[in-house]
Amino acid sequence: MSRVVRIGLILLLAGILGGNAGCGRRGGASSEGPTPKDELREVGELVRLYGGEHKRGPSKASDLARYEQGFPLGYQRLVSGEILLVPGATMPGEGAGGGTTAVVAYEKKVLTEGGLVLLQNGTIKEMSASEFQSAAKASP
Repeated sequence: MSRVVRIGLILLLAGILGGNAGCGRRGGASSEGPTPKDELREVGELVRLYGGEHKRGPSKASDLARYEQGFPLGYQRLVSGEILLVPGATMPGEGAGGGTTAVVAYEKKVLTEGGLVLLQNGTIKEMSASEFQSAAKASP
């Protein structure tokens, strides 16, 4: 199966699954819903798709606009500035395994108060501000 077909299938599946996100009960506040980890996972998929197509990582959120429909939560958090990218960082392709513990994306609040970070190997980890400052950042 070609890479373009795989990307198309991933986007289609994500769109179908994402379309059911608002189908819960109405009226009251629900404790269920996407978590910050879910949003960072989506950012990872956005970076992975972009890298697979362009052979390099995105430098800014708008580079990922093409994939917004498949991963709207992650994309919106990037556009809003709540999640930031390490410019040019990449994620290994699907099934490629590997990757390092270098930071690819992170919650903006990690800079001052700590928060979640996405590592190149796909792990999402809580870091303090000081841990983040000394953490390796993924390179292009």
